[in-house]
Amino acid sequence: MIYRPRSASEALSQPGIRALLLLVTLVSLYSLYGSLYFYRDPLSIFFSEEHGFDRFYSATRQAEADEFLDAALANPDSAQANIGKAGPDPQICAVFITVGRIMEGRHYIESAVGSFLANMSRVEREAMHLKLFFADVPDPNTQHQSYAKLAAANIADEVFTYNSTLPSQQKDRKIKELMEFSKDRQDKHALERKTVFDYAYAMDRCIQTTNAPYIALLEGDILLADGWAARTLKNLQKIEDMMKDPRRRNPQKGQIEPGTPNTWLYLRLFNQERSFGWSGGTGFKSNNIHIISVAVGIPLLLILLLGRRQLPRHLARHLDGWTLLVICGIAVPLFTWLFFASGKAALIGSPPGVREEFFGCCNQALIYNRAHAGALSEYMATASRRDSPGRSDMLPKQFAWDHGLARISAYPMLAQHAGRVSAIDTSNDEAKRVWSMAFEDLKPSRLARDHIKDVRELFGDEAAEQMRKQWSNG
Repeated sequence: MIYRPRSASEALSQPGIRALLLLVTLVSLYSLYGSLYFYRDPLSIFFSEEHGFDRFYSATRQAEADEFLDAALANPDSAQANIGKAGPDPQICAVFITVGRIMEGRHYIESAVGSFLANMSRVEREAMHLKLFFADVPDPNTQHQSYAKLAAANIADEVFTYNSTLPSQQKDRKIKELMEFSKDRQDKHALERKTVFDYAYAMDRCIQTTNAPYIALLEGDILLADGWAARTLKNLQKIEDMMKDPRRRNPQKGQIEPGTPNTWLYLRLFNQERSFGWSGGTGFKSNNIHIISVAVGIPLLLILLLGRRQLPRHLARHLDGWTLLVICGIAVPLFTWLFFASGKAALIGSPPGVREEFFGCCNQALIYNRAHAGALSEYMATASRRDSPGRSDMLPKQFAWDHGLARISAYPMLAQHAGRVSAIDTSNDEAKRVWSMAFEDLKPSRLARDHIKDVRELFGDEAAEQMRKQWSNG
C-alpha cells in the first residue's frame, strides 16, 4: 500500500492541526509584544542588552538638574535667593556621600545635587538640611573634580571632609588608616571597611549637627525625581501612621513580618527590578511551573471532556484528542512558563504605595529613622574595624533583623542610579545593571502636577502658589 501524504487543505481540516497553528500564532504575537514592551526587565527572556538600559525620564531629569546647577554656579546669590537653605528645624538631614572617580565630563555628584534641588520650593528646602560629604583621603581638593566647584557654589548647608571634621587628636591616624583601606582597588575587604566607615561617619555627622528626625544617606551617582522631597515627607507621615496601628508590637529579633514591628529603620527610595522578580528564574521547573501546569491542565481537561459530552456532535468533533493534547498538554505549560519567563516587573510591576518589604537592593537612597540611626552608626563603625566587615548595603538589613525593625519601600521609586563608572570594586558592567526601569517610566508632566499637589497638602495653598510663581520666574 502506497502512503499518500495529506494535502494542506486536508491537514487544516484536522482540529488538532488548527489548534496547534492557533497556538503558534498566539505565541508569535505574544513574543512580538514582549520584545516591544518587556525588553527593559532584566529578569525577562525578552530583555535586551542593547536597549534595556535606555534612558527616558532620567535623561530629562538630568537636563533639569544640570541646568539648575549651571545657573547656581554662575550666580550663587540668585540660587540662594530663589530657594534659600535649610530652616532651623529641618525634617530631613540629607547627606550625599561621594568620592572621586576617573571619568570624563560632568561628575555624577554635580547632577545628583542638581536633581536634589531642581524645581524644589522654598518651603521644601527649609525642611531639608543638605550636606555634601567628600570622603576622599587625604585631600578631596586634589582627588575630586567637583569639590572646589560645589564648595564655592554655596548651595549646600554644609560641605565637609574627614580633614575638616575629624577631631585633631585622631585626624592623622584615622586618615592614614583610611588611606590604607582605599589604596588597593582590588582588595575587596579593605574597600568595604572604608565604605562602611564612610556611611557610619556621614550618619553620625547628621546626628551630631542637626535635630532632624530623619536622616537620608544618598550616594553621589543618583538622580532624584521632580517633587521627591514633598512626596517623601508625605510618605514619612504615612509610615508614622502605620506604626501607630495597635495590632503592632514592640520589636523583637527576627520578628519583621509586615504588620508586626511598631517601629522602622529605613525608607527605600531606590530599588532595582532584579530584586523583586520571580525567585526561581526562567527554567521550566523553576517557580514550580511543572506542578502549576499539572494543577491547571488536569482540571481543564476534565472540564473540556465534560463539556464535549454536552455539545452537539458537529461542535464536539472540534475537541478531539489531538486538540485536547494541544490545549492541556502544550498550551497550558507553555503559557504558564511564558507568564513567569516574561518577568514579574514587566507583567505586574509594583503598585504605588508605602509598604513593608524584606527585599531590595543597594543603598543608593535610604531615609533612616533617627530613633535608630545612632545605634546603626555605631554598629557600622564597629563593623569597619573587622577584617571582613560586610557590605554597607547589607549591614543595615542585618541590623534591622537583629533589632526586629521594619524596612519600608515607597512606590513609585523616586531615585535612579545613574553611575556607569564605579567608585568601588564593582565592575562598570555590573554598575550599570543597578538600575530602575520603573524610574524611566515616570512622566515629567505628571510629576509636576503631583509636586504642586503634595506641596499644597503639606504646606498649604500659599506655599503652592509661591512655588508656581517661583517656576514662572525661573
